Amino acid sequence: MKFAVQLQQDIFAPWRLSYINYDVLKTELKARQLDHGWTDQDEKDFIHLLTNELDKVYDFVCAKLTEVEARTSYCERTLQTFMNNPSWSSEQNWNIMDDALTEILFDVNDLAKFTRLNYIGFQKILKKHDKWTGLHLQQDFIPQLRDKPLDKQRFDVAIVYISALHDLCRLQGRPRDGNAAAGGDQNAFERATAKYWIHPDNVTEVKSIIMLHLPVLIFNKDKKYEVSDSAISSIYYDNKDFDLYTGRLQRDEGAEAIRFRWYGPMESKSIFIERKTHHASWLEGASVKDRFRLNVDDVAKFVAGELTPDEITDRLRNKNVDEKICEDTHFIASGIQKSLKEKHLNPVLRAFYNRTAFQLPGDQRVRVSLDTDLCFIREDNSLDKERRGEGEWRRPDVGIDYPFSALDETEICRFPYAVLETKLQTHLGQEPPEWLTKLIESHLVHEVPRFSKYLHGACYFYRDQMPLLPWWLPEMDIDIRKPRATNFGLTRSKSFKPLIDGRYRRAMEAEERRLSDNAKNEGKRTSLRR
Repeated sequence: MKFAVQLQQDIFAPWRLSYINYDVLKTELKARQLDHGWTDQDEKDFIHLLTNELDKVYDFVCAKLTEVEARTSYCERTLQTFMNNPSWSSEQNWNIMDDALTEILFDVNDLAKFTRLNYIGFQKILKKHDKWTGLHLQQDFIPQLRDKPLDKQRFDVAIVYISALHDLCRLQGRPRDGNAAAGGDQNAFERATAKYWIHPDNVTEVKSIIMLHLPVLIFNKDKKYEVSDSAISSIYYDNKDFDLYTGRLQRDEGAEAIRFRWYGPMESKSIFIERKTHHASWLEGASVKDRFRLNVDDVAKFVAGELTPDEITDRLRNKNVDEKICEDTHFIASGIQKSLKEKHLNPVLRAFYNRTAFQLPGDQRVRVSLDTDLCFIREDNSLDKERRGEGEWRRPDVGIDYPFSALDETEICRFPYAVLETKLQTHLGQEPPEWLTKLIESHLVHEVPRFSKYLHGACYFYRDQMPLLPWWLPEMDIDIRKPRATNFGLTRSKSFKPLIDGRYRRAMEAEERRLSDNAKNEGKRTSLRR
């Protein structure tokens, strides 16, 4: 589909005048060239026109984000009034505010689509300009695009803010049971996971749909949420023969993946030393992820063998940590340190992404995560380039400044999709909720069973050294977007009112309550028959 057609098809009518005027820019390019050869004055005029369009679009996005923030703050103040004045705390009032928050959420979703569509428009017109004129405006216009970036617009903070208030409405001001940090240091946990790719066009809509059913998980509610809080960085280890890569790809018994992970900025003091094991022998063949925490200053000592598992557990005991946790930590640290030494493992790859996690605090039965801005970065020291100094376990020249423009393109792979992961504790009998089943069966997601970030990044950089490649690589060459076959998702009525799965929010919630009541009644009837 030509972009001009896509633009007209995807425009949100109330904002029509604020989109890039793609047809005018294209007409300017074509008409002037048909009339005469492209001159310096033509170039100046076109750049002036293009800059005005960029200013218009960027100013609109900024104004809308400011408006979203103001409306959300108003909702927060109103909800605080309900909580402080019981006479105001009626179900009707809570519902009115929940409707207001839903309207804001739809605007954020529309704004994300608006921003991406315009960003693509500027890239397309710059490419067309260079093709028709033989000039290099696509490169020369980079400073203007960096000054008013459309590709770096982040709506996560707004979504997290709205999610917290939506959850407050759902509970009508009552505190949510459970601790968001519960399980943060859990040494081993079992989950049935499934993975999906999400096209950038659909990311904000998917986030919004999940948020309507599960709150965004915030580990530290005493701190104001910042964009950097969603950053996750992992350093993966392997050897020169890529034995860990091969074992994971072949799903060998006991195959390991070893990574060092931290959350947030580079200044983070806590590093999680993690190991994934396929069919662990000590768990009767169950696959498991286990981990323990080290201070950043101790990581290099642990890798070198100078910090032993005995010393690590002695420190925990001195802090009166539960003996079971001490024993588990010793077991994990011993296994990882043994693998580092005997398998000659070294850092080979960094995976970076921003994660939005959805989960009821303290309840790990159903957890959904959405990873965006996924990048793979080389960490190995090769004959032609030293990326880490002596004794360093990660390269010091890379932070969390996506899209990592300072890196040479040979050092980085930017993955084109977001990655959705659903995690269910099936050993507790947990079945996927109906809304999640509808989501993963919808046009918004593309299932990729057993997708692995490490396997994908490693085969991208070191393909010539790999005897086997992941099955999903051919999937990268297809368009994973699908036509909307049902009413599922976020849409608007002809009068632009928010519709969830083709219905107004109240109708959707009434239907969910009806289905829930029917299920309970059926359960009671079954019990009586017995």
